[in-house]
Amino acid sequence: MKQIATVLILIFSAHLLHAQDRILKGIVNSQEENTGIPGVNVVLKGTSIGTTTDANGAYQLSVGTKGGTLVFSSIGFQNKEVTIGNQSKIDVVLVTDTKILSEVIVTGYGTQAQKTITGSIASVSGKAIENIPAPSSDQLLQGRAAGVQVSANSGTPGGGMMVRVRGTTSINGSSDPLYVVDGIPIQSGSLSAIGLGGSTTNPIADINPADIASMEILKDASATAIYGARAANGVVLITTKRGANKKAKISFGTYIGTQNLWRKPAVVDGTTFETLINEASVNNGQTAPYANPAGTINTDWREPVFQNGLLRNHDLSITGGTDKIQYLVSVNNFFQEAVIKGSDFKRTSGRVNLDFTPINKVKVGTSVLFSRNFRNRVRNDDNISGALEGSFFLPPNLPFYQTNGSYTKFGTFESPLAAVEHNDITMSTNRFLANVYAQYDIIPGLSLRSSFSLDYSNIQEDLYDDTFLNNGAAVNGSARSVNTRDDNWVQENVLTFQRSFGNHSINALVGTSVQESVFSRTSATGQQFPSNDFRRIISAAVQTGTSEGSSWGIASLFGRFVYDYKNKYLATVNIRRDGSSRFGVANRWGTFPSVAVGWLLSEESFMKSVSAINVLKLRASYGFTGNQSGITNFQSLGLWGGNLNDLGDVSGSSAYVNLPGTAPVQLANPNLKWETTEQTNVGLDLGLLKNRLKITADYYVKNTRDLLLAVPVPRTSGFNTLVQNYGSVQNSGVELGINADVLRGGADKLDWNVNFNIATNKNRLTKLAAPFTVYNRDIYRYQEGYSMYSFYFHEQTGVNRETGAPIFTDVDGDGKFDANVDRKIVGNANPDFFGGITNTLSYKGFDLMFFFQYSYGNMQLHWNRFFQEHGGTRNTNFMTSQLDRWQKPGDETMIPKMTAENYSGNLRPSRFLEDGSYMRLKNLSIGYSLPATLLSKIKLSSARVYVSGQNVLTFTKYTGLDPELTGTAATNLTQGIEFYTMPQPRVYMAGINVSF
Repeated sequence: MKQIATVLILIFSAHLLHAQDRILKGIVNSQEENTGIPGVNVVLKGTSIGTTTDANGAYQLSVGTKGGTLVFSSIGFQNKEVTIGNQSKIDVVLVTDTKILSEVIVTGYGTQAQKTITGSIASVSGKAIENIPAPSSDQLLQGRAAGVQVSANSGTPGGGMMVRVRGTTSINGSSDPLYVVDGIPIQSGSLSAIGLGGSTTNPIADINPADIASMEILKDASATAIYGARAANGVVLITTKRGANKKAKISFGTYIGTQNLWRKPAVVDGTTFETLINEASVNNGQTAPYANPAGTINTDWREPVFQNGLLRNHDLSITGGTDKIQYLVSVNNFFQEAVIKGSDFKRTSGRVNLDFTPINKVKVGTSVLFSRNFRNRVRNDDNISGALEGSFFLPPNLPFYQTNGSYTKFGTFESPLAAVEHNDITMSTNRFLANVYAQYDIIPGLSLRSSFSLDYSNIQEDLYDDTFLNNGAAVNGSARSVNTRDDNWVQENVLTFQRSFGNHSINALVGTSVQESVFSRTSATGQQFPSNDFRRIISAAVQTGTSEGSSWGIASLFGRFVYDYKNKYLATVNIRRDGSSRFGVANRWGTFPSVAVGWLLSEESFMKSVSAINVLKLRASYGFTGNQSGITNFQSLGLWGGNLNDLGDVSGSSAYVNLPGTAPVQLANPNLKWETTEQTNVGLDLGLLKNRLKITADYYVKNTRDLLLAVPVPRTSGFNTLVQNYGSVQNSGVELGINADVLRGGADKLDWNVNFNIATNKNRLTKLAAPFTVYNRDIYRYQEGYSMYSFYFHEQTGVNRETGAPIFTDVDGDGKFDANVDRKIVGNANPDFFGGITNTLSYKGFDLMFFFQYSYGNMQLHWNRFFQEHGGTRNTNFMTSQLDRWQKPGDETMIPKMTAENYSGNLRPSRFLEDGSYMRLKNLSIGYSLPATLLSKIKLSSARVYVSGQNVLTFTKYTGLDPELTGTAATNLTQGIEFYTMPQPRVYMAGINVSF
């Protein structure tokens, strides 16, 4: 205690001494951007007295009583010296140094100049994604960062996205990255409780994209290890805009647009349908059922389902501040209709970001978001009760209505007309995302920051199936109501030290973090309603209810040390130690270290004569990260459950038949621990021709071990499986990013910038307890030596030209084809390479941006064809691909003769696997900014009008509705499949942005 007291007295004494000094303060701005520069070194020349600027470019420094000269230096800018004299406030403007890279990149718990970064980090600026009509920020990453694969699970507004940073690392667990918004690790998984097929909702859509200043994607272990047990899938840092020491600026932006289908379901009309059914019947030795196909009706079941959807958005923000307080206040209203009737997404949000310096050396602030979202949802995406599915399935020789005025029903399939006209499924979300912090600058270069964050969601879901729908008709009306609460809090303390000593520069931090997540859900159901006018469960004759709750916590210690010698030799060491409540007592704590080195060859004397090379940096990193998402909160414990009538016969014992009782439901595993990913990365950063050409290249290998899998155990245990750490997977790949200023014309001449990225990722399962198959009719197989998302089919090589029978590979080589054994892995959904290319041009106020996103070499399963290319074995409608069938000897085709044996239900022909490669003109924008002379007359600081399009053109051989669709979303084990999934829309819109 005496030693601690002595240290405190010394610190306090030092503080008193500094209090007698002169206090200088000011703002350091960039000449090019006219914004504050964070991380600028401010040093009293000839001394070790100094500090650094904060995130807004502000600084304050005790300089003694004699004055002197201040030296301002920052990587990427030319040094500047200012004589203090009798000044108390010194604002400076730094000029960009074109010899080196100048970007400042947000990293975990801080910022760093791009030149000195030793890890692999991709950055997407807010300017690059502004005015793009996307409800969620993760969608804006698509094609804009090398190694980051982003695809839509469906075109549902506000729906889930698949985001993979350097491949898929887990089987049972999530492979989505960790999202951190203004330092808050947020809840990013779907919280919807009402399943409507494969569709999921996207909590990232709660955040207004217009508030985003930048997004950084941390990819290698050096960048991600600071987040430890949750960083194996990469980390996405979202930084929102903040105020600055400037006069108040009011900005308003709005756009409105329309959206439609790029391609409609390819199904036949009534006449063709009856003709095909007749042909199949005759081929099967039966009588043709339709006497006059030419005279039948032709009902287009697509007509009542699809629409031209409305899209609109309004943003209003106010930013400004003084040297004491800086603020940003913004509000947003967003609305998007789907291309399928009855589905839409509405968001109303408000944000306040505040930074306040009440006294010298103390800074406090907050970031607060309140978002209220409302979704009208429809059954879709792997759901035969949906409108989209009905538009495929229902025969076109049936009318919309029966003679008595009722909807036409067809077996178990819902009438598409009824599905959209009587849909009543809603979801409303209130989300509060807030962070408060206090920072104390103990001495120059040493600061302590303490913060408390809250991520709270309250979700209300309601469903009512009336008596016009199949689900409601069977029970005289059916309803369900669910309330979900998800409450996450995080408390962190970070001590940061930054100082330069001659040729040496260090940046170090240590910190603690504690997080708790509490989840609760209450659900009620009702059936047998008096009429469709009564939709609340209290009116139901039969009512049931249930509730559940759970929680988890994690405590962490972390640190980072960054060393820079002569701006040439760089080193970074990260370490984090996490303790999680989810894991067994034997492995409660895990340690995740990383180390990285860099060498700036361009700063060596032997490179100075190479004028074409401005920056040449070599990087290498190695480290470990974890993943704890693959298990439930209490997976390591032996659990007992009550009310087995609801739980099911999980233990193998009989239920207690309406009497209370308990039974074991889960075996204990005290050795359970997190999945661990070991990653090696080597990279190169190159700047050429005064940095008009910038190149970044990386090669990585990720080995994930201790996969959390349900491993078979002896039945004598009373259970079939036990979740254990068993299995491994490897991802490896190459990434390349190129940014080129093709033309630098300035304000009155043509500017042209090209940004290109491409990446490969090879995925391979290196250890499994046993092969297993998943999903609808076991069409995916997971097996050692093969990649995840491997398709397991009967390999069809053709159709016999004489008989019309399909030709399948005899896998076991016994001389005959047996559908039960002759299946094999015939491809996978992983692309050979993927990426994007953006062109940005400007000339005298006009601007043009066009962005292409692409994927090559991936197989796409057009699973709709299995059910619609059925050869007459069903009475549902046909896809137009059936028209390419074999009809006579000599025909060359992949579609067999229409007989029952050629379309047997136990066949899984590989012809349904198609080349899913595509290139899509994802975004196109043309704008005009009003000239300054006109702006001054109308009292505006800026004004721009524009027209824009999204998904404008698509180039692909794939025959389905959308080559981007990635899976059913209900399981992480599927990818590259279209199964009656709502496609992404094609959007056209116009907008205006003005500032006062």
